[in-house]
Amino acid sequence: MKNLFKRVAVTVAAAGILTSGMAVVAASEAMAATPPCGLDYQVGELPGGPLKIVYYTIRNCNNSTVKRKLDIAGTTDGECVTVGPGKTVSKERVITGWASVRGMKSC
Repeated sequence: MKNLFKRVAVTVAAAGILTSGMAVVAASEAMAATPPCGLDYQVGELPGGPLKIVYYTIRNCNNSTVKRKLDIAGTTDGECVTVGPGKTVSKERVITGWASVRGMKSC
């Protein structure tokens, strides 16, 4: 009888651990889908030339509207975008091969 209680306890504990592990995995996937506050970008190559494409997202975690633009070294900066409180703006920009993203700045 004592062994039966141990088996039941181990089974219940294992089920709890597996269930909570699944919840953690689901939560981490949802958190990964949300971009970080501020600037998040990726740079890709365009085939057939010395150009690059920048895919960027600006997320405003403040309580007020902000105006931001992509700060690019070696060419003109990105367009000024208005981002409302708690909102996210996603854009893309083609830049020359020698240019690079420095970050973002206020407009």
